[in-house]
Order: sequence, then C-alpha cells, then structure tokens
Amino acid sequence: MTASQLGEKAGVSESTVIRFASLLGFDGYPEMRSAVRDLLIERFSTLERLRDYDRTQEGNYLHGAIQEDIRTLSEAQAMVDTSAIEELGAMITNAEQVMVAGHRSSRALAFYLFYYLSWLFPNVHLLEPETSIEKVTNASNKSLVIGISFPRYTSWTLEILRFSSQSGIATASITDGFSSPLATWSEVVVTVPWKPLSFIDSFTAPMSVVNCVILAAAKHLGEPVTEKLERLEQVWRSNRTYVRSMKESENKV
Repeated sequence: MTASQLGEKAGVSESTVIRFASLLGFDGYPEMRSAVRDLLIERFSTLERLRDYDRTQEGNYLHGAIQEDIRTLSEAQAMVDTSAIEELGAMITNAEQVMVAGHRSSRALAFYLFYYLSWLFPNVHLLEPETSIEKVTNASNKSLVIGISFPRYTSWTLEILRFSSQSGIATASITDGFSSPLATWSEVVVTVPWKPLSFIDSFTAPMSVVNCVILAAAKHLGEPVTEKLERLEQVWRSNRTYVRSMKESENKV
C-alpha cells in the first residue's frame, strides 16, 4: 500500500505514516515498506513468493529480474564486510580439513565453493546429509566447517554447524545477515544481501561473494597457488579435459 492507503486503513493521515517511518529510522515510507516486504518474503513459501512477484512486477519481467540482481549486487558491494571475507580466507588456508555444507538450492553455492577450493587445498569435502555427522566426528580439531544457507534456512545446515561447533571444530557461515540462525553457531559470518526472484532463490550476489572468499583463500596461500595451477593445467592437457571453441581452432589454423 502507499502511505496514503496505509493511513486510511489505520485511521491516520498520510503525513503521520511518513513521520512514523522516520521515527523508526527510515529515510522515508518507501524504505520502510521495502524493509517490511523483505522481512515478510523471507517467510513466504515458494507459491507465496510467486504470487507476490506477479502482483508487484511491472513491464518486461526478464529485464526486471536482471535489474533486481543488479540492485542486489550493488548492495553487496556497498555492505559486504571485506574483513570477514579475509578472515574466512585465512581460516580456510590454515585448516587441516575444510568441509562445506549446503542443502537444497544453497547446495549449488556449496558445490561451487568446494569445487574451486579443491584446486588449491588437498582436504576439502562437500558434506552429504547421510555421512556429515561421521565426517565431522572423525575430523581433527584443526578442521573448518563452512555452512551456506539463505531464507528459507535448511535445518540440516544449521544442525551440522551446531554439531561442529559443539564438537570443538571451527565454524563459519555465508548467509544473509547476523539474524540468520547460522550466525549463532559460526565464529565468522560473511553476510550477503539476498532477495528472491519470484519462486527462485537468486544467488547472483552470494555467488559473487563466494568468489571473493575463494580469491581471499588463494591470496593467503600465496606462491604455491601458481605451482598448483600449473600442475593442474598439465593434467588437464594430458587428459584432454577441455576442448577448443570453433573460433579458437580456426585462429590456430
């Protein structure tokens, strides 16, 4: 609702609604409305998200989706705590074993982080629900568990972080804020602005921040990165892991 519509529903003037938003610390009513909407949409089911998106979307929905991701990326650039990313990068480098936990849609982010860290570190594991408790139980106390989850938070990811923390293993999380339940059981929390697109969990901004975590870990590892990547390139060439594009082949001829 507009400020005028809300005022009419509440039996007060439009200016009272605007002053109320300012009293709460917002720059204006639109900012308060956006904050309330974000708070509510975290609790929406996928069907409710779809209905909300269809109700509010105007114009070309494809351009709208891209524009929403661009806005979230801009928020991430302005708000992400780089010191937390650096600290997590150092934790990854110093850990004897790194275990990454992510479930449902967040598993895509977990796999991505696991995949690139495995290029640089020998003991990186993507935790599976069936064997996660056993993996953590048998890990050394110099290990690290990283949990990744966004609204709606998955209970398994929260449980594995809790179990790891109570077992004396270092924990970290990549999530949407310190109000996330993952933050309770994390020594380091990397927060990322997050907004869904209709029924989709859009991970454009979280993926960008995961890239930053990988780069931070590589920076803390230092010179060995070059040697490891050179060795991988040799293996990829000998195994013909990658093929050239048609354009590359034509240029070579």
